[in-house]
Amino acid sequence: MPVAALPAAGPERRRPFRPVAAALAAALAALLAAVPAAAWQELLVLTTDYTTYGGAALLERDAPWTVRTDLQTVGADAVARWHDGLYWVVDRGGSNIQVLDPAADLATVRQFSLGAGRNPQDIAFAADGTAWVSCYDDTLLLHVDPQAGVILGAVSTAPFADADGLPETGWMLRLGDRLFVTCQRLDRNDWWQPADFSQLLVLDLAAGQWVDMDPAAPGLQGIVLAGANPAPPLEPLPDGRIRVVTIGRFGVADGGVEVVDPMAGTTSGLLVTEQQLGGELLDFVTVGEQTVGIVSDAAFHTSLVAFPAAGGGAPVTWATAGDYDYADVAWDGAGQVYLCDRGLGHSGVRVFDAATGAELTPAPVATGRPPFMCVPPLPTGTAAPTAPPSPVTLAPPFPNPANPAVTLRWHAVPGRPLELSVWDARGRLVARRPLPAAGGDGSWRWDGRDAAGRPVPSGVYLLRLRQGTAVASRRVTLVR
Repeated sequence: MPVAALPAAGPERRRPFRPVAAALAAALAALLAAVPAAAWQELLVLTTDYTTYGGAALLERDAPWTVRTDLQTVGADAVARWHDGLYWVVDRGGSNIQVLDPAADLATVRQFSLGAGRNPQDIAFAADGTAWVSCYDDTLLLHVDPQAGVILGAVSTAPFADADGLPETGWMLRLGDRLFVTCQRLDRNDWWQPADFSQLLVLDLAAGQWVDMDPAAPGLQGIVLAGANPAPPLEPLPDGRIRVVTIGRFGVADGGVEVVDPMAGTTSGLLVTEQQLGGELLDFVTVGEQTVGIVSDAAFHTSLVAFPAAGGGAPVTWATAGDYDYADVAWDGAGQVYLCDRGLGHSGVRVFDAATGAELTPAPVATGRPPFMCVPPLPTGTAAPTAPPSPVTLAPPFPNPANPAVTLRWHAVPGRPLELSVWDARGRLVARRPLPAAGGDGSWRWDGRDAAGRPVPSGVYLLRLRQGTAVASRRVTLVR
């Protein structure tokens, strides 16, 4: 698909920012406005073997963390974002965007190409309904219409490239009317090591132009980082600043954690160093006053550690792998941290108490192929606010334990279709009852049989009520 260039214009020379308080309020309001109205119950897990193709699964948020695997096929090298009730999967190898609907068991509702060979890395959504996609193997930041699935234009990233001609742009974060883009500047002739310095690029979304963050320097400048090679995603802080993690040269303790002031265009310097962490910080989430992250040591063995977010304290190890096994860490915005463990023979998602670091799962929750990324339905870097009551509720099943029949009473929005279903402890659908136009209150008696009328064995079963994107669930123990 051809790319239509935006109207030619010079870079914006750094104009005065709006008052800091107003800018922060607008940015945080935009992020919080995207949080689902009802409390969420499942999160997306991307899985892959890196050779053929990947899969998309849904993992229950809470114990016993039932997982439904292979609900959709995705690219073998893909990442995802949650936005406006949908999961947006960026297929790097396939150079396309695939949109999955969690309310329809991750059905693909849209898929569109970004042009072959561009190696897209991330997608960020603007307030006007359009989106931006960064490219690793091209000198373009693509402007797309995510609803129509078309490319609207592009902004060149060539001014930020190093000597090999590519700037290696990756993760993005929108705050108000500014889009921040990581620019690694890696030397592809030196095994992808940092060429010199890395930057955080700043795009004025209203103008569709780069902001020159250092007008006194020749050329077009972003915010120069203290460390090089910003590889993990960016994290917004409540005060409007951005936490950035750099990993520098692999095997060398030269990166760490820094905080960027997007208003002043300055960085704090390395508040936490790789030397203090004992290796490269591959991924991280901040939970209150502590950061939880995956660290790879000099032998490329990964560990899950926690350390003070502001620095000044030694890391505490929560879990250690015997190899380069840990791929991603995510937080549910409340009390749980999810770890993607790709260890041979025991791969799966592990869940930890966000406050104490105690592992909650007795064993990794199997996801079919090894898990690569967990994506809760939350805007990146924000906690879940107190949610209003869900429009659907389930009363406690009675009797519980059941032998073998159980009655389930529910409340939902009148006149809208809903679905009642039963799932076993391994995430397999046992029985389903769709109701095309349900009343506000009702009940269902499950007789302990599957969809074919066969008695199911004793065990724990999940009873789920779904109406649109709202979901409620209860568990019942069946005893025969």
